[in-house]
Amino acid sequence: MRLSNQVAKAVVLAAGKGVRLWPLTENRSKHMIPVAGRPIIEHVVSAIKSSRIRTVVLVTGYEDELIKKHLADGAKWGVKIEYVRQSDISGTASAVSTAREHVEDSDFLLVYGDVMATPAAIRRVLDTYSGKGCKPTVGLVPVSHPESYGMARISGEWLTEIVEKPQPSDTPSNLANTGIYVLSPVIFDYLRTTTRSGRGEFEITDAISSLARSGQPVAWASIASSEWQDIGRPWDILSANAHLLGRSKGSVNGTIERGVVIRGRVTIQKGATVRTGTVIEGPAWVGKDAILGPFAHIRAGTSIGREAVIGNFCEIKNSIIMDGTHIHHLSYVGDSIIGERCNLGAGTIVANVKLNDKTVLMKIRDKLEDSGLRKLGVITGDDVKTGINTSLMPGVRIASGAIVPPGSVVSKDIISK
Repeated sequence: MRLSNQVAKAVVLAAGKGVRLWPLTENRSKHMIPVAGRPIIEHVVSAIKSSRIRTVVLVTGYEDELIKKHLADGAKWGVKIEYVRQSDISGTASAVSTAREHVEDSDFLLVYGDVMATPAAIRRVLDTYSGKGCKPTVGLVPVSHPESYGMARISGEWLTEIVEKPQPSDTPSNLANTGIYVLSPVIFDYLRTTTRSGRGEFEITDAISSLARSGQPVAWASIASSEWQDIGRPWDILSANAHLLGRSKGSVNGTIERGVVIRGRVTIQKGATVRTGTVIEGPAWVGKDAILGPFAHIRAGTSIGREAVIGNFCEIKNSIIMDGTHIHHLSYVGDSIIGERCNLGAGTIVANVKLNDKTVLMKIRDKLEDSGLRKLGVITGDDVKTGINTSLMPGVRIASGAIVPPGSVVSKDIISK
């Protein structure tokens, strides 16, 4: 792939907290949530590297020390990372403005730090930019729920406007903004005059719409829905995890005892131990120094973090178990995300299907939202403890540090310790 020499840097927006992902974001930004064994932000940086861009300007804010510690100077991933901090988290427009001094001399790639895009998706935006005479370019993807996205109004090969979260009856197209752009420094002139949107934020999409209305051509690139996913709600994380695991090749290391059955694409890192009688069905990922079994059953779509322990006769299905969490014997966890250093007592059962067989609702920002999923378990923060024989109902969220007494049936969110 040949890129214009003008695109030498990428700007990644990673300052937000991610309040819709509570309680996962109590102790980390959404960009550090692990998906398929690696934080979201690492996947983003790796995808950018594939475009042959080697300098990444990372705009950080909430809990950014964790991001800086993990990515450091970027050398491990073959890039150079420059950090700028957005002290006033007031929208994507102000976030981009924060990075101005780093990219004001040339065109640049801009990527939201909470979208999971394949390297091919980023390359398509860059190729379209080059093919359209190095005009500003926006990546667009077809979606079925326009009310959740910024939707594009297009005229042939050119974008004319982005309308934020329209009602389905008012949507200008079925093409949503992916948060992947190539922009020129002229965008900073439009950012200076951008006013707060109806959401009370300064939006980069408003600046791009103003740019297009001024008569300057803005191209758009078509991205397949299979190559992009927004991470806005907890169930999006599970979907991204399963999707990325499905694309992995698998690599079995660590200590594998006799009688272990491994099917499909499974990654087991060095230092992990899989004990006798355990069955792992890929795609799945097992982190360094994790211990599974004996006689555990790890089903497809599961990621298990470093130093996690899954006890004997436990079953884990389509879930993310973060670093250092212990799930003791005779427990079941399905379609769930369990935070770091949690301790689920023996016989803890996650119910992931409602008795009425309807889709699972989950409270997001104090409003019940339909996940659209028939199977969805629980979302916990870090350091949660459950006593023996605890039952957790579908769609429940549990705050970091919460202690659930033995024999409890939890059917409502636990919002504090």
